[in-house]
Amino acid sequence: MNNGSADGDSAEIADTAPAAAAGSTAPSRAPAAEAPPAASVAAVSVAAESDSESAEDEPVTHKRAKRKRPADSTARSGRASTPESAAPKTTEPESARPAPAAEPAAPRVSRGTRLADRYRLEHRLSQNGRSETWRAVDEKLRRAVGVHIVPAGGEHGRAVISAARAAALMGDPRFVQVLDCAEQDGLIYVVKEWLPDADNLTKVFESAPLPPHEVYELSRAVAQAMSVAHRAGLSHLRLTPENVLRMHTGQYKIVGLAVEAALYGHDTTDAARDDTHAVGRLMYAALTRRWVDGTEYGLQAAPFTGGRLCAPGQIRAGVDDTLAALTMRALGHEVKHEPAFETPGELSAAIGAIPEIHPPEQGEIVGGPEQDEYPVYTPTPTRTVYSTAGYTGGGGSNGSVRPPVAPPPPLGGRFGATVKSAVAVLVVLAIVLVTWQVASHVGDGEEKPDPLKRQGGGPSSTPTQPPTVPATSREVTPKTGREISIGAAPTDPDGVAKTYDGKRQTYWHTNMMLDGPTIKYNGRTGYGIVYDLGEPMEVQGVNIALGAGGSTTTVTLKAAPGAGSTMPTNQEAYRVTIGSKGTDDTQLNVVGDQAVKTRYVLVLMTTMPEVLRDVGDYDIYTPGYQNAWREVSFIVNG
Repeated sequence: MNNGSADGDSAEIADTAPAAAAGSTAPSRAPAAEAPPAASVAAVSVAAESDSESAEDEPVTHKRAKRKRPADSTARSGRASTPESAAPKTTEPESARPAPAAEPAAPRVSRGTRLADRYRLEHRLSQNGRSETWRAVDEKLRRAVGVHIVPAGGEHGRAVISAARAAALMGDPRFVQVLDCAEQDGLIYVVKEWLPDADNLTKVFESAPLPPHEVYELSRAVAQAMSVAHRAGLSHLRLTPENVLRMHTGQYKIVGLAVEAALYGHDTTDAARDDTHAVGRLMYAALTRRWVDGTEYGLQAAPFTGGRLCAPGQIRAGVDDTLAALTMRALGHEVKHEPAFETPGELSAAIGAIPEIHPPEQGEIVGGPEQDEYPVYTPTPTRTVYSTAGYTGGGGSNGSVRPPVAPPPPLGGRFGATVKSAVAVLVVLAIVLVTWQVASHVGDGEEKPDPLKRQGGGPSSTPTQPPTVPATSREVTPKTGREISIGAAPTDPDGVAKTYDGKRQTYWHTNMMLDGPTIKYNGRTGYGIVYDLGEPMEVQGVNIALGAGGSTTTVTLKAAPGAGSTMPTNQEAYRVTIGSKGTDDTQLNVVGDQAVKTRYVLVLMTTMPEVLRDVGDYDIYTPGYQNAWREVSFIVNG
């Protein structure tokens, strides 16, 4: 693999051969003895300088394992400068040993580069001294993928491709799968799954610590997955918040099994212990929103008391004691005479032995009796609580079953007969009225449009226009808003406020999908934002300025009357439909037949147009079915 090393051997042997043939006198041997050590010192200096440059290119948050160099006692000891100590080395093989070959230069690729005539690079996600990570498009399967790229020909590249091939054999769905790896034009590339509807834990931890049931699900999933990996002989060694994803379904996936360690040159003498501690750090961050190893990943540093890490319960109130104890044991601490965990398997077994922690009932306070210093976290997606017999979930303290709501009994007796008679009379009167109208039209001797046609509902009428808004109506801007889960996790929760900030150049945006216009992929059935009008109002409709036009954008406006003072974040709470409409334009006006009094409304989008290029100041990363909302306002009566 390394042609340069072979050439170097030949050159040094050729240089020393004349000196050996010249004779056995001391003057002729001394120069030959001094030359190889000097070359070795220079080579080691160059290698060290190369190592220093590589270290500077890497993020400071990652610990690198130094690459082992061939032993060269002459170069390391520094004794080569004295002729007496150098002379005996002339006959030893170490004197002719070449310096370690320098690693290949970092990859240099650009957007649009195609690998294997299939993977087109679209957007560089990260870069360090020895590798790059890109989002790409698999042109054969028409899907997004992730691609790691490293230079071929060096020890680093061989380690990466070896790790990728090993990780590809791991079929556990809790790991992001390696789809392909190969070498092309001096580059090694590793192709992995791309999961657009997922957030890494760095994003998840931004707002607040997780509630107990979310911490339980996270720790159980990651510990079980790593236990399976270690039984298969694989380790991770870089299990950070950046490398754990939460899916829209609430499931967790681990990115970069074996591959991440190879990319960053990590090594260890106890992989099981290190991965167990890594799971403990994730659990600690989920419970406290603090990072054990200092200020990293957008988290504050964890506090220490007397040189000992503070337990989660010492940082914030309401932390589950069992989860806190498991976290400390995963971090290598003994808790109440229970030993620390040494392997992911031990941690997984301990988590599996505790009772399952369920999500709370809707409206139940999460996070303990005291308000935490961070905003209250709402789990994503919200689990639906069904009112059916036999359901015992929901995290209630007594595990009671919520009884089903029985339908009202049918009307009977004399009262029921009276109601039925009244309905029959009304039906007969309606038939007589319609017959009279038709007869009067015929008697006039002139053609008059049917009443339905005059309202725009007949086949020969002009195109249907939006219902007329009453003269007493007005347009209001919502007070607050929140993106909710519609079969998948929210995509741009921070952008919701941009839909009512009065600035058309700002917007909330969706993800991109390859097929449309109906929104249906990875469990997602639409996008929804819930708005709070501040007080109950007679809501008639909604006006939306869209990011892009095209066939077709469909929006439905729903209300949650009688919701009280707490904004419902469950789609099922918005059971009253005010109106629904589609458009190919950039302006959408949905107006219902009658107003509904409510404080909270859900704007639900179920179809999106195909957008192939940037539209004004609406920037897109990849062409596909997608859209954005610039401004949202509501039509209310009064």
